[in-house]
Order: sequence, then C-alpha cells, then structure tokens
Amino acid sequence: MKQFPTIQKLDTGILYALELTSSISVLLLAFGLIASMVNVLTKGSILSENSFMQEIYAWTQCIGIDASIPGAIMRTLNYYQRKDWTRAGLYTLLSVLLLFTACIVSSIESIQQTLNITLNSAYSHVFVPIEALIWVRSIAVVLLVVVHAIRHVQVDTPTPLRPQGAGVQSELQESLEEVTIEEITSEQKALPAPMLQKLKAEENKRKVQAYLMDHPQAKAQELVIALALSLPTVRKYMKEVKG
Repeated sequence: MKQFPTIQKLDTGILYALELTSSISVLLLAFGLIASMVNVLTKGSILSENSFMQEIYAWTQCIGIDASIPGAIMRTLNYYQRKDWTRAGLYTLLSVLLLFTACIVSSIESIQQTLNITLNSAYSHVFVPIEALIWVRSIAVVLLVVVHAIRHVQVDTPTPLRPQGAGVQSELQESLEEVTIEEITSEQKALPAPMLQKLKAEENKRKVQAYLMDHPQAKAQELVIALALSLPTVRKYMKEVKG
C-alpha cells in the first residue's frame, strides 16, 4: 500500500470517519433509549403517534447501530492483540450480535425486494422469529453504550509485593543497583551542560514512551502528574512517540 499514497490517505480518512461515527453513535443510541422510555411513560405519544419522530428514531438508531460494526470489529482485534481479555470478550460478543442482526435484517429486505412481497410476508421466510431479532438488537444497543464507557476506563496493574524472605542475594542486588545509580549520577555530573540536557531529554522521552506502552489511552495531563514533567515536555514527546 505504500506504493499508493493516495489510497493511504483515503484509508486514513475512512478510519477517521469510522472512529468519529463510533463516538457519535453513542449519543444517537442514548437518544433512542431516552425516546423509548419517554414513549412508554407517555403511552405512545412521542413515537407511536408521531410519524416525524418515528423517522428520526429509525434513522438515528440505524446509524448508531449499523455504522458501529467496523469499529467494533477493529477494537475486538486490537484488544486481543493487547491481551485485554475482558474488553476483547465484550467486543467479541457485541460484534457477533451486530453482525447477526445486520445479516438477518439485510436478508429480510432482500427477500421483500426480490419477491415483491410485503414486509410481514418477508418475515415468514427468515428462520429467526421477529421477537428474538428485536431482543438481540436491543441487547446490542445497550452493549454499545456500555463498551463505549468501558473503553475510557484505565485499569492500572497493581505493583507486585516483595516477598518477606528476600535473602542475601536480593540485598546484594539492591546494593549493586544503588552503587550503579551513584556512579551514573557522578558521571552525569562530570559531563558538560549540553550533554546533560541531551541525556535528560532522552530519559524523559523513555519515561513517556514506557508510560504510553502501559496506558495507550492516557492523556497529557495524566502523564504530567504521573511523571512529574511539564505539560509542553509531555506533549512534545507524546507527539514524537506516537508519530
């Protein structure tokens, strides 16, 4: 693909559009959930008796659900690569439900158009009852909202506790590490100022890179607090690392 830069730009634009749609779809689905609840509480005055609201509801839910399929599949593979099994399992279930629903609905529409029959007659040609299809689609809507919230939750890995009986070997290793650190510090002090600045810059960059490897979704403000660095420094090295 590197031979065709135009296609690369097009793929980047498509990926951006999919990510944007995936984020906006949560608002559309939340609107659908709210509208459904209000419709129930008002005994059908919002959707059942209003054709304009029915069209808005249909369009927003179709965009929110069906446009989320590519993003769900990409995140499923991404979480499997990162070995984040909890999120990978949720996105796997969500992807299966979305693909199943899209396949059945597409089949119903194809049958209706091909045989030139009514929608009610087309339902009889599908092996899945319409009630089951509605349940599957409703579960997919709720899961889409849930996984979007879980996607932004950062789970920090707890630091393993040191065994009480560490032994003489561990103490000797700590002593060697302290000596090594002192030697490196003394050597750094003997270096000229430009070299010290370069070493410090490389060290800060390594800190940012290591933190982003463990927390790929971290924001700049989070790195400022965790690494005790300035905001311009963090933004500079985040841009270099991600680039």
